[in-house]
Amino acid sequence: MLNRQISPWWVVAAAFIILGCNMGVRLTTGLLLPEISLDLSIPTSELAFGFGVQNLLWGAVSPIAGMLAERYGTAKILLMGALIFIAGMIWAALTESSLGFFIANAVLIGVGVGATTFPIVLGAVGKRFPAHKRTFALGVTSAGGSLGQFFFAMLLARTDPYLNWSEIFIMFGASLSVIFIACWFMRDPAREPVSAKQQNYEPVKLFNWAAVAEAFRNRDYQLLNIGFFVCGFHIAMLTVHMAGVVSYCGLPSEMAANSLAVIGLANVLGVIIAGWAGDRWHKPWLLLLVYWLRACLIMLLLLLPVNENLFYAFSVIMGVLWLSTVPLTSGTVAQIFGAKNLASLFGFVMFSHQIGAFVGSWWGGIIFDRYGSYELALMISAGLGIVAAAVHLPMTPNRLRRYQPAGA
Repeated sequence: MLNRQISPWWVVAAAFIILGCNMGVRLTTGLLLPEISLDLSIPTSELAFGFGVQNLLWGAVSPIAGMLAERYGTAKILLMGALIFIAGMIWAALTESSLGFFIANAVLIGVGVGATTFPIVLGAVGKRFPAHKRTFALGVTSAGGSLGQFFFAMLLARTDPYLNWSEIFIMFGASLSVIFIACWFMRDPAREPVSAKQQNYEPVKLFNWAAVAEAFRNRDYQLLNIGFFVCGFHIAMLTVHMAGVVSYCGLPSEMAANSLAVIGLANVLGVIIAGWAGDRWHKPWLLLLVYWLRACLIMLLLLLPVNENLFYAFSVIMGVLWLSTVPLTSGTVAQIFGAKNLASLFGFVMFSHQIGAFVGSWWGGIIFDRYGSYELALMISAGLGIVAAAVHLPMTPNRLRRYQPAGA
């Protein structure tokens, strides 16, 4: 009964905190890649592959975790995911072998991130708001990830001179325990009792595969997956390899953590604006604008002489665009299919995002090891941004208007 009375904005606040911890830890640990490489004698490309597998695995886990949350309850899955996430951080910190670090960083952290990330918490938030307020609520929730990125990047910048990478991993792992408190607010509302007739004659399905199959037959859903693949490529490329990109530009190494913090802080405003705009204007065309601006921004970084002021300006503008795709994409999924299966259906879109993240992380390392430069990787990122912008063009307002009954 208590869960029925709780304000949906308390759920937003709890989801905000969970995403802040999830993204803050996940995105800033990539900045430690050069230190880990030197300490454990692991080549950059091999570490980048491990981070890529982590991205791929948490993307694969997130739709499954979303379906489990719809079946067994959001809070239970979040608690389990947080425990696995913490275990992976501690194991990675204590191991002295490349295999041990791979298992901890790629596998355990990958699973833990996948069970505490966007689809699960956004699915819980989306079900508590009507359609005309949903995208804004999703945007505010997504801002938690951005603020977490800022907080943990700044914390890393302040502690890195005094702590080694393994001590930072332990500190970050301990901070994830705050998820346990936030989970109390993420409990699902009590369900209506099931009749004896339903119990006897309707088998309980673990996963709603029919809804998933229907979604993948939908052309607009396919296009959203393509666009989110590119989003994942961009974010992994610029987080896992931020230290290398800063070095390639000839800038001081401390700019890597500072720039990532600036991106996170700027995106707090970006995702809220995106959520507000998504409730008022056509979401796919807002996504088109975001991807096109990203492509232009990366090209300017390649074409203009780079100094500290320019790179910080790049970070601010990229930050506004950083995760603004999340409320717009998840809101479009809810508009097409409704909010009932949002956790699982957006989970599969997130898997596409993480396939892109795997490619961006791994290829970034391969390109650097082969050419000693990130120039080609940045050119590919810009080209993919144009592709992502183009795939949202066919999703016209008239096409999406026919989904209104499902998305209400």
